Amino acid sequence: LSIRRQRQMCIRDRYTTLLNSISHELRTPIAAIKGAASGLIPTQTNENRVTLIQDILSATDRLNRLVENLLDMSRLESGRIQIKRDWCDVGEIIGVALTQISDCGDDHPIDIHTDPDLPLVEVDFALLEQVIVNLLENACRYTPVGTPIAIRATHRNHQIVITVEDSGAGIPPDKIESIFEKFYRLPGTPTGGTGLGLSISRGFIEAHHGTITVMNRPEGGARFQITLPLQGSAPPVPEAAP
Repeated sequence: LSIRRQRQMCIRDRYTTLLNSISHELRTPIAAIKGAASGLIPTQTNENRVTLIQDILSATDRLNRLVENLLDMSRLESGRIQIKRDWCDVGEIIGVALTQISDCGDDHPIDIHTDPDLPLVEVDFALLEQVIVNLLENACRYTPVGTPIAIRATHRNHQIVITVEDSGAGIPPDKIESIFEKFYRLPGTPTGGTGLGLSISRGFIEAHHGTITVMNRPEGGARFQITLPLQGSAPPVPEAAP
């Protein structure tokens, strides 16, 4: 009975933490949208109006990502995640992911390198894009402004390997095993986030029969590594009719 009660209390505490975090995360973009929208009055200059519209779009994107994370976690836990595989260019997926976090590039120099002979990989474009977005958002949010972020995509041993590296403080060694748990956030990290992004990312990658791991870089910072198996090769592109 004591163990059962402890488990119930643990679950209740986690959900309380989640609800508090979600409440905070929802209020922030909603307040930004409301404030920016109310500022769009005829007395504003065109330059100010453009800035306010950009604030509205940024806050709306943040709110949308939060809702998507909650829906994704619900799908993973219910076993309703569906993989829509297609032959995809990893470089293109990375490029689309970068457009989703355009604000990050203003605060961090982002270095991108993909092997020139990188083969196509059969994955769900949208799910892999979301994983990369989650990793980049974490790197942007939890590392000092101005520090670089690197994205690499390589091909080795019949696998596609994608890494996202930052130059922050890294992860305490005793916390590395916990980093992918639901609702988990490292002690002392800035407010914001629900602790779901990495857990969702692991679920998406494992649904592709791949792996995602994290390690500390010797020179400082964290390195997240995604490994996806290559199964077969893409079919030839049909020739265009004359």
